[in-house]
This record gives sequence, structure tokens and C-alpha cells, in this order.
Amino acid sequence: MSELDEEASVVKTNGAADAGDRRAIVAGYGPAGRLVAAELEGSGFEVTVIDENADTVLMRLEKKKGAKYGDVLDGSVLEEAGIMSADLLVVAIPDERSAIEACRIARSMRRDLFIVARTNFLSRGMMAEQAGADEVVVEEVVTAAAMRDVIVKELENGGRLSD
Repeated sequence: MSELDEEASVVKTNGAADAGDRRAIVAGYGPAGRLVAAELEGSGFEVTVIDENADTVLMRLEKKKGAKYGDVLDGSVLEEAGIMSADLLVVAIPDERSAIEACRIARSMRRDLFIVARTNFLSRGMMAEQAGADEVVVEEVVTAAAMRDVIVKELENGGRLSD
């Protein structure tokens, strides 16, 4: 058994949890997942990250933070990560087809779970909602708003685009 198998077979937490604590699962620990996990941990949530990158899982475990190696599409991985007691699931994986399926699987396991998902395109965002996501962050919409804000700022500040 490898070091990862030995350490990841049990989800470790930061030790601050008791029965009244809020729990979250973050699937995917890229830039989006890292930012969300940090915010949730800073807000008092006990966070368990699910990721298929062994180095990511080991890094979190070494820091005594919750982590589970595996695929969010595997119901047993979700169970081991604590889906039955979680308040929130954040699906921050970049593969939007898998994100949609993760929403479907999680919703079938927990009707009352709050699910936030990430998709690239608006059409897939609607599919994620149909699959069970309560909220969806759509990258093309966020990008459009950010680009608009850059242009508006440039126009208002008398920059190169001003008359």
C-alpha cells in the first residue's frame, strides 16, 4: 500500500470539528477550489477536498486538513468524504460534463444538500441546474462581466478609450 493509500483511506480533518460545525466538500482543488476552500475554512467550515491529484491530497493531509483521493463521480468517494453530513458541495472541477454528472449523483444521495457547480458555458449551467445544482457559476458569464468592467473603468477614468 502506498503512502497515499494509507493516509487517504481515512479522511483527516483539522481537529476543530464537533457535532455543531458546518461541513463542506470541495471537489477539485485547482484555483477555483482552492479559493473556495480557503474562504469556507476561514468562515469556520470543516472542508474536505476531493481530488484526483495525489500530491494535492497528500499536501492537505500533511497540513491536517480534510482530503480524499478519488473521483467525485464515485458515490463511495462522496460517502467517505462525508456527503451524508455535509452542508455544502462545491463542484469546482473544470470538466463540465463530469460536473453535471457529479451534481446528479450528489443530488440522488442527498435531496437537501446545497450544491454549487462550475461550468464553462451557459447551456451547460442550465444542465447542471437540471441535474441538481442549486447555484451555478458560469465562466463565460463571469468573463463577460469582467471584460465589461475593464472597459467601463477605462472609459470612466479618462484612459485611452476616452474622447
